[in-house]
Amino acid sequence: MIAPLSLAAIAVAIALGTLGRVNVGLVSIAFAFGIGHFLLGLPAREIVGAWPVGLFFMLLGMTLLFGIARVNGTLAIVAGRAVAATVGDTRLLPPVFFLLAGVLSGVGAGNIVVCAIVLPIALTVAVDHRISPLLMATMVIAGSNAGGLSPLAPTGIIANTLSAEQGFDIAAGIFIKQVIGQTGLAVILYLLLKGYRRPAHAAATPAAKAHAGTAKPYAGSAGGGTLPAVPRPSLDRAQTTTVVVLLAVITCIVGFGWDIGLTAFAGAVVLLFLRTAREADAFQAVPWVVIVLVCGVTVLVKVAEQAGGIDLLADAFTRIMNEQTAAPVMALIGGTLSLVSSASGVVLPTLIPTVPGLVAETGGDSTRVISSIVMGAHMVTNSPISTLGALAVASAGFGVDRDRLFRQLFLVGIGGIFYAAVIVWVGIV
Repeated sequence: MIAPLSLAAIAVAIALGTLGRVNVGLVSIAFAFGIGHFLLGLPAREIVGAWPVGLFFMLLGMTLLFGIARVNGTLAIVAGRAVAATVGDTRLLPPVFFLLAGVLSGVGAGNIVVCAIVLPIALTVAVDHRISPLLMATMVIAGSNAGGLSPLAPTGIIANTLSAEQGFDIAAGIFIKQVIGQTGLAVILYLLLKGYRRPAHAAATPAAKAHAGTAKPYAGSAGGGTLPAVPRPSLDRAQTTTVVVLLAVITCIVGFGWDIGLTAFAGAVVLLFLRTAREADAFQAVPWVVIVLVCGVTVLVKVAEQAGGIDLLADAFTRIMNEQTAAPVMALIGGTLSLVSSASGVVLPTLIPTVPGLVAETGGDSTRVISSIVMGAHMVTNSPISTLGALAVASAGFGVDRDRLFRQLFLVGIGGIFYAAVIVWVGIV
């Protein structure tokens, strides 16, 4: 009886958190206490011990480091340089923003941070150069997800840690598969939205002239106004120092195998001592909501695992799939859940622990099933009721119909569910 109750607690925690606008992680911790202590008889220290300390340490270190790079303008300058390099050919802007988002996300900034920084710039550029806002938004989201499964990025850290806890090493494989899958999605959207038909040297709108340094009002908006200027592509002392430290941190982690969390904290300390940003601003830039969400749900999932809920869920999945269908079905399930919730905060912590039991029953390949969950969860993040899609709608400014963009992103998100299932089923990833 406790096993199904623990699964119901996960579903209710997600529903209450979403509808009540309370962090799902906080609700999950409360439920973990109620079920773990009063029904399972677990001591408080064991419930608290379910908090994923290693994961928390890595996420905090990397997000603090890149929080500094965000608040001192380093990441925005990098984006500005990308715009300056291609402003003469609008056909290149969507793929360049895809690559820019992928690189920034892959080196450790993560998909949420990158979208928060790059989407406002990308959508402004879209209006300036008469490019489809939907095309630019989806390019940034796809690029940030392509780099987001890097072993250095927060989502990659989450996926790899959860998989390692189940005895599977997916680090290199899932990153490559994600790059392939998201690149394929970007190419499809680029062709469907006719990005290749953009005029090679489109005349700039009044907003574009404002970016050039003459702060003229944008005539395309109903009430006028001035669009925010694209950052000038030049680095000051603090930003140059930040780039050097970031490169050093990445080199130490990738080249010498240093611990991700410890190295990131060391880099952040160096940057703070060199006064590249205010410490208070850096901590405010840390996505605490996401970190608490991921870690809190993990606590409840581990309690549910002790209650037998995860085994029960895996058994339910095995009844509707076999060795051939396990991967695409899990992609569909992961995508559907991610359509209305957090991919890294809810979907991965909930579904990845079911894989050992699922594989034992169906005989499928464990790494393929985990990859399917991750792919399904991250092909639908264009949905405006998912984090990245919501950032896209929020970033849309003058000249963009937000209601229309909302509907378009929702349709793209739904299409992503089936796209993920197909590419997993036919073996592309």
